[in-house]
Amino acid sequence: MIRQVTVYLDDNELETMDGAFRCGPVVCENLGGGEEVHNDLLDNRGYWNLGELRAEVAALFRVPAEMVLLSA
Repeated sequence: MIRQVTVYLDDNELETMDGAFRCGPVVCENLGGGEEVHNDLLDNRGYWNLGELRAEVAALFRVPAEMVLLSA
């Protein structure tokens, strides 16, 4: 079972000139403390809103959006 999902924003393009945010690696942590890294989970098209990014990741893992953390 997933305890937490951390989305790392792409630090090369944290906030691009067009205002879109890009997704980097996504790390899922399970209840036992194990981690699974997903490097190419999203298509990296860019997100205008961080809530939109959080909601899409939450839907992929079928967890509440509150379990998805964003990290720069």
